[in-house]
Amino acid sequence: MIPPELDEGLPLERIRDFSLEELLGMAIKAEIGAREFYTSLAERMEIQALKEKIEWLAEEEKKHEELLRRIYANMFPGEDVIFPEEHIGPELQPVARKLHSVEDIIDLIRWAMKAEEIAANFYAELENIMGTEDKRRLMRYLSDMEKGHYYTLKAEYELLLDWAMYSQMMNLGP
Repeated sequence: MIPPELDEGLPLERIRDFSLEELLGMAIKAEIGAREFYTSLAERMEIQALKEKIEWLAEEEKKHEELLRRIYANMFPGEDVIFPEEHIGPELQPVARKLHSVEDIIDLIRWAMKAEEIAANFYAELENIMGTEDKRRLMRYLSDMEKGHYYTLKAEYELLLDWAMYSQMMNLGP
């Protein structure tokens, strides 16, 4: 089942009108969702080294959520985080659908990379349409975080490809 927040999109043009408070709430919600995704992905891993890397990514998402919550608390003291119903990145819907049905570890990592790339690009697009420097700076930071996750996954993906190729060569024999 696709989480409803991933199935509902939010057009970019609507986000322009969101307050910084709402944007931070969306970012926090996205970090929570990413952490839950990586936690569930790690549970499916049989390769211990890869499992540990995915668990590390889940922890990174948790740290990002905590950082964003601190930023929120500093900017809006005493106020509860406003979590919007909509989820950022409507273009993630196809990736979420695909991730749900993928069984192969290499495909899972490839699709997780795609999700991180889409999220990074989404935040970069938002940076271009934000009206204030505070909002642009936040979107740039979020985009950079997602790019970091993409490159971490890419390194693991390439190692898995090499391992799979090596494993196949060993099974072929002389």
